[in-house]
Amino acid sequence: MKRDIYEEEILDNWASFDDSREETDRKYEKLSMLLDPMYDFVLAFSNYYNTRRNYGIGPDLTMIEVHILTQIADNPGITVTELAEIWHRSTSAISQTVRKLMKQDLVYRENSKENGKIFNLYTSEFGNELALSHKKYDNIDILKTRKKLLNEFSVEELLAFDKVCKAYTDILWNHTK
Repeated sequence: MKRDIYEEEILDNWASFDDSREETDRKYEKLSMLLDPMYDFVLAFSNYYNTRRNYGIGPDLTMIEVHILTQIADNPGITVTELAEIWHRSTSAISQTVRKLMKQDLVYRENSKENGKIFNLYTSEFGNELALSHKKYDNIDILKTRKKLLNEFSVEELLAFDKVCKAYTDILWNHTK
């Protein structure tokens, strides 16, 4: 059925703002079937991403908080600006996350020796332990998830999925520029 949508609605076909209401509704009904699974995935992943969880030690953190903590642990002296570029977030948003980590004594900052307006970020000893525990948690979770997927899909299909996700992500990042 979905192959038919590609053949009938996508290959050698297009949509326009000049399409009639009937044509627009007909195309939308078919084309949205292709993206509904992705929309469901994005919503489920967003909920997963924003859920606070325990990574074996320390406070419960969201995925972005623990990944930023780990990035700081792996790159001592990194700046908020550098983190914002990596995470495609505003410096304000990253600063808020860093402040949360600082309040929990996981991260601290020091003035840059070159420019007093720039702060370099470092993890505390406990922040380093939590970052390592997070890596162990992720290793287990990634292996568990991929093994579950391998019950239904081949390695080649999962590699193709990863490739499609990367290409789609590139389209989305370029769309916002």
